[in-house]
Amino acid sequence: MSSLSITTPNFTRGNVRPQTRHSGLTARLALDDQTKADAYAIRHASYLSGGFIDPQPGGLFSDADDLRQNAQSVVVYKGDIPAASARICIRDYTPGLTGWDEIPASRIFPEAVADLAAGITHGKPAKIMESNRLVRHPDYATDYHLVFVLYRLVSHLLTETNSDMLLSCVRRNHTPFYKRMHFNYIDGPRRYPGVKFETNLMCLPKDGFNKTRQDFSIIGADPKTLATYAGLLHGETVKVFQED
Repeated sequence: MSSLSITTPNFTRGNVRPQTRHSGLTARLALDDQTKADAYAIRHASYLSGGFIDPQPGGLFSDADDLRQNAQSVVVYKGDIPAASARICIRDYTPGLTGWDEIPASRIFPEAVADLAAGITHGKPAKIMESNRLVRHPDYATDYHLVFVLYRLVSHLLTETNSDMLLSCVRRNHTPFYKRMHFNYIDGPRRYPGVKFETNLMCLPKDGFNKTRQDFSIIGADPKTLATYAGLLHGETVKVFQED
């Protein structure tokens, strides 16, 4: 679920590249209290500026999913300034696995998510990732490259978790953008709890991952960069672009 105000008037596939202004971009998983607070503060500022929430205590916006073991947020920094954030949630259908049985999309679109999971027929329990809470701080509202930076990191986590598909509950006016990224419209619109807008359920199947990475080069990463990103899972601060 995204509050990103996506404006890409001169955007063409394959031409989105890191720019000089992104030198020094770093990322870190929200494993410690300070990074979690950074993620929640960016969310609050972003949603409040769009009129999608009322002011929250302490200027932080979080929900019950942030406390679940199947959810993790990543924060992107420009220098020392928290600039953008995204959260991933994993629905793992392995029998007997506790704490991985619910994601926001499965509560909002239960029938559609169940049908998508049932369509995974590789012989192993299905595993579905949802990207949500994709936000930029209002100070960077016109920096659309940060959208792709977030998906660059989501793409890495998608591979690391060996998920079968990527879901996103997308604001209706963002649906065409996600279709360009090869997401398929599944269902909606329906209200996303906790915020003042409706969303469509969109899905990027596993066979579409590589096509998206090829068409949007900023989302992909070379082996050296991916090796650097491995430190994310251990709480390390990593460079978003290896050439920085």
